[in-house]
Amino acid sequence: MIGTLSRYRWLLAGFLVLSAAVVFLPSGASAAPTAPTPTVASVTARLDKLANQSEALTEQLNAAQLDVQHQQKAADAAQHKASSFAAAFDAARAQLAEIALAQYEGGSFSPTGAILTSGNGQSYLDALATLDMLASHTAGVAAQLNAAQAHADGARRSAQMLLSGAKAKRDALANKRVKVISETASFHTLLASLTASQQLAYTTRNAPTPTQLQTAYKVHAGNAAAQKAVDFALAQIGKPYVWAAAGPDAFDCSGLTMAAWAAAGVTLPHLASAQYNYGTHVGYRDLQPGDLVFLYNDIQHVEIYIGNGLAVSAPQPGENVKIVRVADYLSDFYGATRLT
Repeated sequence: MIGTLSRYRWLLAGFLVLSAAVVFLPSGASAAPTAPTPTVASVTARLDKLANQSEALTEQLNAAQLDVQHQQKAADAAQHKASSFAAAFDAARAQLAEIALAQYEGGSFSPTGAILTSGNGQSYLDALATLDMLASHTAGVAAQLNAAQAHADGARRSAQMLLSGAKAKRDALANKRVKVISETASFHTLLASLTASQQLAYTTRNAPTPTQLQTAYKVHAGNAAAQKAVDFALAQIGKPYVWAAAGPDAFDCSGLTMAAWAAAGVTLPHLASAQYNYGTHVGYRDLQPGDLVFLYNDIQHVEIYIGNGLAVSAPQPGENVKIVRVADYLSDFYGATRLT
């Protein structure tokens, strides 16, 4: 990805050269070609490419963060278990020490004492058997406690290693995403250098028609839960896209769908690929309001269908939650799920 970003830097430098300088060349020499003036199509193509990269990294970061949370719980549980075994070991060791001391101090708790206190040979043998049984029991308890403590310590160390690895992976992804966001900001700066009409063309590309927008707010879902989810999503239009946000003031794609269905009483994870495993899978032609629509082969993006070929989406960094036409991304359609 670093090589790709380097190419973007080169392209950006080229785009910013809006006019070539006039130079005098030796006879017979030809002037270097003028860098092309940036257009809506050229800037959009690169912004969309960077947006896809950012979206992919965002979903990977969401997954990595969930893994960190999972490993943190496992590490906490392992630490608690190790502490419990340590406390049990200390208590048992104190009890065993008391038994050993009693055996040492009590005449009847030694072979010599057994001889002196036994009335006959059989009672002496019985006393020795009892002493052997006590010794075996004491040794067995000590061995079990030692094994349990060692196992708990091993589990704790393993959990800590997994947690450290999960955090390192998350942080590495975060650093990659920072670089992509930086490149995206450069291209947004370039976008701002375009004419007003070109910027308008960019912001309104693939926008639903006024008629479609009017009908979007008259959605009638098939059940009350789906209606609540759709109504919630529509109410978030205009709020900014922010990575890992799930409201109330900003959202990323899976954060929006998670919050929308939470309003309907359905709990979803904050991860598009994980949300795909909830509910029942449906085809594109069977979409109903409230269904979740997933895009790209590795499920980098999710949005909520609201009917009439439209969906509410938290699209990408630099954009706000908005209504989109699902058909515009049909080539990237991965699948859909229905939660109720």
